[in-house]
Amino acid sequence: MGSFGKWLTGIVILAIAALLFQLLTPWGARAHSVKMGESVKEALNTAGFSSIDVDMSGNVARLSGTTPSEDVKNTVVTTAENTFCEKCTDRKNDNIWHEVDARDLTVKKLVPTVSPYTLSGMRDDNGGVILNGYASSEAERDGILADAEALFSGMVTDDKIKIATGAPDASWRAVAAANLAGLAKLDDGEFSMNGEDSFLKGMTMSTDIRSEVNSLVASLPGGYGGAANIVVPNAEADNTGTINSEEVCQGLFDDLKGDAKINFAYNRAEINDEASLTLIRSLASAAKQCSNFRITVDGHTDADGSEAYNLDLSRRRAEEVVRNLVAFGVDVNNISGGGYGESRPIASNDTPEGMAKNRRIEFTVTRSK
Repeated sequence: MGSFGKWLTGIVILAIAALLFQLLTPWGARAHSVKMGESVKEALNTAGFSSIDVDMSGNVARLSGTTPSEDVKNTVVTTAENTFCEKCTDRKNDNIWHEVDARDLTVKKLVPTVSPYTLSGMRDDNGGVILNGYASSEAERDGILADAEALFSGMVTDDKIKIATGAPDASWRAVAAANLAGLAKLDDGEFSMNGEDSFLKGMTMSTDIRSEVNSLVASLPGGYGGAANIVVPNAEADNTGTINSEEVCQGLFDDLKGDAKINFAYNRAEINDEASLTLIRSLASAAKQCSNFRITVDGHTDADGSEAYNLDLSRRRAEEVVRNLVAFGVDVNNISGGGYGESRPIASNDTPEGMAKNRRIEFTVTRSK
């Protein structure tokens, strides 16, 4: 064999040896890359970042996936950078053999799912509106705020709308717009949305405006139930819709009654003034909107007279209120009355003012009939 042949044979032998060394030795660069990738992935899993993928390209660990914030992203990158590879010896200091590429690691804020899914709007003392609740996206929140700004120009005084999922469907925005439009027509009021139910209450001096608001509430998108209770001073109640929230119904009764009293003839169960009958008419209208619930009417007296007499008087007065409510259209099966006499005072019976407070009628809304 000539010298050239020997030289060529030597080159081939060296090439084969180098290839075998690369393929078989566990200390080759390819083995280091695999081991390094496994070490990085294990470190991320241990740190709670199992959703992050690791793809090794030589000594570069390419990270991909999403994190909920920049801080979390930085923690992921730091964890990957500080990963030790015990198998990757004789490389850089502290067995750190690799580099980290985080260009495919993105930040995507987590959007929580909430229940109940709510939105409320309330007129403030300056005629503006305070909003609170949820929208499904930044775009939807911006849209609701734009609707409010168009109706209450420069008077959207508070913005507490948070981003969350859980709305019944895409019509949530349209229901919010209808309630905002109704609220803007009133002199005072508020609306509340809870899932597919919404309720708008308030006051206006015009029966025409009340009719407009009632029409808005009655024409909500399919699947949504709306109710409105709009007070017009010195006008008969004209409410619309059914209220499906026990809490809202109780609040409605509390608001309508407020500090007003149902007055009775002295030591009798006869209602003796038109103002009391007007109040009972408003309460009857509310009770009809709350037809899915039971209304309990409780009578109370002061401590003047015997306990037995006061117990009987309070019962008869409660029953008289029930009789009037039924006369104004409340389903008799949805309402009941009872008396507690002087047993549940809310003020001292030692003063005329305290005794007057203890002579009262209370309304309680419960789900069971």
